[in-house]
Amino acid sequence: MIQEEIFSIQRGKSIILNGQRIKAYDIRTITLEQFRMLIACGNDRHNNQIRVTKSGMVYLSEDIVGSEQLDDVALCFETFSAYNGYVGVKAAEDNSHLIPLYYALIGN
Repeated sequence: MIQEEIFSIQRGKSIILNGQRIKAYDIRTITLEQFRMLIACGNDRHNNQIRVTKSGMVYLSEDIVGSEQLDDVALCFETFSAYNGYVGVKAAEDNSHLIPLYYALIGN
């Protein structure tokens, strides 16, 4: 189970997106556990998308997905549609879902 202590130990940086501070990690150094935390923090009641900025920061975009606001985006994954369990704590605990995403991220 994802524990609160993990979240306080491995803090990422943050970026500002539409006036909101968003947790983000450097794509060159993101670990599997940091990626797990990123997915765990996602809200499955919204559409989400993994995005990487041109400066190399990985973040989970909520509701701004697909071809919206791509000016500073170098890479984005397919949109995770709401209510399908692609983000959130359960998704972060599912290694069959999480690990292929992580390797696709760092491989690109």
